[in-house]
Amino acid sequence: MAPPSTARPLRRSRAAAVIAATSLCVGVVIATPAAAEPVYDDVLDGLVHHFELDETSGTVIENTGSAGSTADATLVNPDKTERDGLGIRFNPDAYADALSGGYVRLPDNLTAGMQAITVDYDIRIDPANVGEHQIWGLGNKVSCDVAGGQQGQLFSSNTQRLRVAAGTVNVQQNRVRLAEGVWKHVTYTQTPNAGGTTWTGTLFVDGVQYAQSTTITTAPSVNAAGTNCNFLARSQVPGNYSFRGTLSDFRVYDRGLSAAEVAQRAAQGNDEGVEADAAAIDLGLTDAIVEDLELPKLGSVAGSSIAWTSSDPEVVEVVVPPAVNSARKVPIRGVITRPALGEADASAVLTATLRKGAESVAVREIRITVPAEFDDGHSADRDKLDLELYETGNIRGDITLPTEGRWGSDITWESSTDHISPTGEVTRPAYGHPEVEGTLTATIAKGEAEVEKTFDVVVKPLPRHEENERYFLGYFKGEGMADGEQIMFATSNGNTALDWTGLTGGWPSLVSQLGDQGLRDPHIVRSPDGDTFYMIATDLNWYDQGGYAINDTQYIEVFESNDLVNWTPQRHVKVAPDNAGNAFAPESLWVDEIGAYAVFWAQSLWNDPVNRTGQGNAQMWYNITRDFQTFSEPKVWQNPAPQSRIDTTAIKVGDEYYRVTKNEAGNAGSDIFSEKHTDFLDSDITAWDLVAPALGRTTWQSNAGYEGPVIFKANPGDTACPGQFYLWGDRYTNGGGYQAACEADIEAQTWQAKSITMTNAGVPRPRHGTVLPITLREWNSIRGIPNQDVATTVEVSVDDVRADETTEVTATVAAADGFETGGQVRFSVGDWTETVYLDEGTASATIPAGLAEGGQTVTAEYLGFDILLASEASADFEVLPAVAASVAVSDRCVAGKVVITVSVTNEEGAKIDLRIATPYGSKTVGALAADKTHASVFATRAASLTAGAMTVTLGTGDGDNRVESVYDLEIEAVSCAP
Repeated sequence: MAPPSTARPLRRSRAAAVIAATSLCVGVVIATPAAAEPVYDDVLDGLVHHFELDETSGTVIENTGSAGSTADATLVNPDKTERDGLGIRFNPDAYADALSGGYVRLPDNLTAGMQAITVDYDIRIDPANVGEHQIWGLGNKVSCDVAGGQQGQLFSSNTQRLRVAAGTVNVQQNRVRLAEGVWKHVTYTQTPNAGGTTWTGTLFVDGVQYAQSTTITTAPSVNAAGTNCNFLARSQVPGNYSFRGTLSDFRVYDRGLSAAEVAQRAAQGNDEGVEADAAAIDLGLTDAIVEDLELPKLGSVAGSSIAWTSSDPEVVEVVVPPAVNSARKVPIRGVITRPALGEADASAVLTATLRKGAESVAVREIRITVPAEFDDGHSADRDKLDLELYETGNIRGDITLPTEGRWGSDITWESSTDHISPTGEVTRPAYGHPEVEGTLTATIAKGEAEVEKTFDVVVKPLPRHEENERYFLGYFKGEGMADGEQIMFATSNGNTALDWTGLTGGWPSLVSQLGDQGLRDPHIVRSPDGDTFYMIATDLNWYDQGGYAINDTQYIEVFESNDLVNWTPQRHVKVAPDNAGNAFAPESLWVDEIGAYAVFWAQSLWNDPVNRTGQGNAQMWYNITRDFQTFSEPKVWQNPAPQSRIDTTAIKVGDEYYRVTKNEAGNAGSDIFSEKHTDFLDSDITAWDLVAPALGRTTWQSNAGYEGPVIFKANPGDTACPGQFYLWGDRYTNGGGYQAACEADIEAQTWQAKSITMTNAGVPRPRHGTVLPITLREWNSIRGIPNQDVATTVEVSVDDVRADETTEVTATVAAADGFETGGQVRFSVGDWTETVYLDEGTASATIPAGLAEGGQTVTAEYLGFDILLASEASADFEVLPAVAASVAVSDRCVAGKVVITVSVTNEEGAKIDLRIATPYGSKTVGALAADKTHASVFATRAASLTAGAMTVTLGTGDGDNRVESVYDLEIEAVSCAP
């Protein structure tokens, strides 16, 4: 008897919304004509549990199947989900374990009594999904929230491959995961075989059979006692990851749907998805295509397969790579042929035929206009359009200023600020100084044509210099686990590179969402100024694809940070040539002689670059960059043909560059060796002096293989290896993981082996990565420990000054932690004040002339900056008379009467005039030569005197240059009585 069905209208789903949003894209979507919305027959016979997952609030998930509301489900940890009425997105923002993440608890005994089953749903897996997880699971356990005690389960996951596991039997295709970031319809049916003791399980994707097993021994009911652990987006294993992605329209039937019914269930999503994928195709500026196109193979909304044809191959030819597995990553290209200069523009129609499932088809026609070869004016205009600079509002180092345009223009630069040179060298303001704003102007010229383009720029001040006291580690765990090939971080426990704690409990800190969706061999370099970190990694997911030989990527993955906490979005950057089969273990080093970073990696070149077969020997290649945005053309650095080399790391010590490299002899025969040279980029391998030929085997284990070396200088005060160098080697045989050693002599043949301790890091030993020395404050920030502000002290220095002269006052600001200070000091004395920036910890100002004679006090207020607290100090100084002289008064008795003598010594260096005024008379001297002394005697005619005062007025110069000073003298009481 044919199963009953009902007709339903087209649901306005996520895919339909994408069609509406992209309806303005260039091109035409051609679908089957229809007078009205299409109608789809639903399959309802045997539908016991139906969870549409369309709730937007609350925790009850309604069951509209025949089981009814008594079998409703419950949303757990709803704050870890997003809901828009078209499904539930689980754990969109962060990773969580099975207990703490968002998930749905399905009713107990969901499949009780079932001898056949169909599980059917729509799913979009987030690209960030990683690790052991389950999309759905039905199980019987002693306790759902503890490990172990499993008494049967039926589950699905996308770990390593899309699979359904019934008991111990996997229904799967090897190493093929469900596409991430797109909508798919998945159906699993399990029906009894003849005899009723075994079952056939069939997995369908988009209504098409995907995998099948005929040897299942676990019944759809899972366990005779029923099931008590039934979940969506949660694993049966509490320590596994919670699923990250969106589920919609989850159904359980108590029978196995036929292949036709499965296709019927998928039809609506396939039709919507194929049209959404067609509408979402974006080939850029299609009315002016001047370079070859990379044509997508899969739709970006629903993962439809896309085939391409061209209406005129002489305008744009579609080049499809060979249909062999080794060439599966080679893109489809649209190769254009431009008309000659002066000819009319050419055009052609590219036709994309999209298929999803067995029957859903959409066609997108995109008209391509290919302009004729540019004249000079067009070339300059196009080069102007293409010219871009990176992060101009946050410049923290030298920048790349292109000198040639893609279309042949010469580009010259002018800068409005001295902080950026016309060739991109940057001089940053000192720590504590303000950022500098400016403008860069590019003149783009070809022939007689000339255009300009300007960029506003901001140069950030230098960071505070602090001594390194801790270490930071970036690594990956290994290819033998589902989350092993992603970026992990750890920090040292104290000032040692031998004792570590992972930052995230052994879970990834960064997960690849591009390329091969794996991140291995992370290498981190700190910029010369200290406040930018660039991290590069290998684009490889060995676990998912079952090895590395068919990796076939010319890309590395790039991240950057200013604090080792917040990282920019991943950049998928092509560095290797087109015929390279891989770009493995990238590293970088700042090379003083070129004022840029050398980025170097291992690669092999395909012997047959068309079919991507026959990898040659492994070589080291390099290119140059200032900003990890723009890279020079790749060049050979080390080619020991026919032998192979990989995994170079490097350090500069004095004038010598030392590099440590793996000689790729295969398995345990491989080891790491060291060389040195003063010219880091010399590609003549015979010019490098061999230092130590077998570092791994002589240092750690004589019969093991080593790779992924790391070498770095120990921090000052390192407690494990003071005053030494560290060497790490990744022992990929006989136990695996990094081994450590120390040695004071970097040229030592054998190093002193040390033990590494890893806590909360996911593995006992990390794999190929980077150890980076960091400051204590950086370490605190990474670990989430609040940093304390730093107290400061001020010392003030000032000399006495003449009233008509200026004098310098200097403040020295010191930080309690002994490191750099920056910011401003405000000086003040009387009505005068001035604020000055510190320069290497000191600030100086000129106290103006004209202060009142006598004692004065100058105050220096350090205003504080960033983490540095404010402080102040004062200093006293004397304002001396403007005319320099030594003036004295003395008394004596003559015939019983007091006689006063006033003496003036000229210390001015030029003649002076003077007037002495006393109660007993005055005297004027018109000229007193330099260094001469004049004495005036005044007879008082009194036998005794009380205390009194007199003045001496000194002057020098004439007219506007006239300067006078008044010296006040005191006459002490005196008596000449017998």
